[in-house]
Amino acid sequence: MYPPWGDPFGREEYLIGPYISTPVYRRSPFHFTPQELHELKVATAILTLAFAIAFTGGVIGVMLRPGAFLLNLVLAAIAVITAFALHEIGHKYAAIHFGYWAEFNYSMGGLLLALLVSLAGFLFAAPGAVVIYGYPTKRENGIISAAGPTVNLILGMFFFSLFAGFAFFSRPIASFFWVISTINIYIGAFNMIPIPPLDGSKIITWSLPVYLIMGALFALFFVLTTMSFYAV
Repeated sequence: MYPPWGDPFGREEYLIGPYISTPVYRRSPFHFTPQELHELKVATAILTLAFAIAFTGGVIGVMLRPGAFLLNLVLAAIAVITAFALHEIGHKYAAIHFGYWAEFNYSMGGLLLALLVSLAGFLFAAPGAVVIYGYPTKRENGIISAAGPTVNLILGMFFFSLFAGFAFFSRPIASFFWVISTINIYIGAFNMIPIPPLDGSKIITWSLPVYLIMGALFALFFVLTTMSFYAV
């Protein structure tokens, strides 16, 4: 019996999924179909643009401060890759670990809405999600759902520690790390809300103790990042 990601020798394997009649070669849990990679890149690009516009103060800010917009574009790219793309890949990896076909599907309507709202200087995004094909148990579904916010929590804590380390030496660098940390914490915390289809609703159904521990950590770093706003 081969592991969930396939035969290590690269032989044919049929998986339960949208392409059930198509043989695929799975050598890694990080297998992406060409269509999935395309949708992940498009979602990341549009979200990066939306974040950069919102960071600059909307369309008026972009016109008045094009230099700031270009800097924010770099910052937004790193923020989106860590807080969004790695969040979704966390879900995907966990699902594949349990033997399910999982792939990211974007929501073009949600992405265009995020771009439209960013023009006013705000941000609301529903970029899409990892779709899992199969019937995971309550425990599996809870772990898969927890994987995304856990990625945000780990990255948020990591970048916050870098912010704290640079706070007394370089304000611009510290501010950069603060923004990346804050976005990860805020996005992870939002996904912990126990309302379907957010991750929190599936985590709390699986394990209340796990939900409470994750919630407490997010609450702690939410407060820390918010209070440290005046230090950046």
